[in-house]
Amino acid sequence: MAFSVFCRRGGGSILRGAAAWSSPDVTLSRCCKVSLFSSLKTKYSACSPSTIPTRQQQLQQHRFFSRHLFLSTTDDDDYNTNGSQDSKTIDSTWDISGLKKEVNRLITRSHKKIGKASQRLTKAKVQVEELLTTPKMPLERLEECPDVESLEFELNELQVRLDGLNQLESMLGSVKNKKDTVLPPDMATLAVQLGVNDHPPARLPRGPPKPKGPRTQDTSRKPYRRYYSLNGTEIRVGKKAEDNDELSLNPKYRDGSDWWMHASGCPGSHVVIRWPEDRMPDNEVLQDAASLAARQSKCQGSVIKVSLTRCRDIKKPPGAKAGLVMLTGKVQTISVNMREAESRLERLESTVLVN
Repeated sequence: MAFSVFCRRGGGSILRGAAAWSSPDVTLSRCCKVSLFSSLKTKYSACSPSTIPTRQQQLQQHRFFSRHLFLSTTDDDDYNTNGSQDSKTIDSTWDISGLKKEVNRLITRSHKKIGKASQRLTKAKVQVEELLTTPKMPLERLEECPDVESLEFELNELQVRLDGLNQLESMLGSVKNKKDTVLPPDMATLAVQLGVNDHPPARLPRGPPKPKGPRTQDTSRKPYRRYYSLNGTEIRVGKKAEDNDELSLNPKYRDGSDWWMHASGCPGSHVVIRWPEDRMPDNEVLQDAASLAARQSKCQGSVIKVSLTRCRDIKKPPGAKAGLVMLTGKVQTISVNMREAESRLERLESTVLVN
């Protein structure tokens, strides 16, 4: 592949030539900035304050000493040829249907590139304006000065290519969708100049898949959330149906002397009060746990009733679905006024711990 190399600064093209591209995988038509600003900085460091250029002069000199190389090719990265892509000539035969699809794809791609290039240009103009208007701009900031001219040139290149693709699309409108068709010379010439093929570029092969290690179970997760009453009593609230079974029945997560709560007559989370004593928990602890059980249920209404019993009296019926248990001992009922429980629930929420 041949390409032209030219430098645009300070009076037009100062270098032109042709060369053979040895690495086709390198992305073409990219703007490669060669900054000579470091030499400019060294020069300024040896100057007295009276001879240091003004901000406007520094900016102009920096932009003059910034060189940009443009690799002018048929397209940038739409066709990264690696030997598998056949290049078309004027005398080649074409799959018209595939050619139309490819032209349409490249037009869409060009619109996206023009949009991004326009954004870069607008941003660069704002940066240059800031550098020109800000007093006492540090020399280091001038190194960040974008090259507006090169961005304008890039945008113009993209627009010219889009115009050519639109022209080719219009010309192909009168051609029937047939395979192995020889295009008229003007169409074929334009297609070859634009580097358009009658099929999309081959995708690069994917790398080898990453080896999957053995799955490790997260042992830190617990089937409940922890809340704490004012006196430090821990209240455990099940997360979901399967977790409710674990919390209520597994000795790992509750003791027989603990107290169990659940909203009466509707689905909801199981609640366990950690309580090693034989006596009943304090009323504040019971109200805290009952409020959590009422909130974590599907019960509706301003007053919700909550069942209370010992964990030792909770059994799982054979074949019962997750979360369904049977109460075999003495059951008490606590009523919760949801409006009055709002402040209590806010306090409890500030103590929650989730594993």
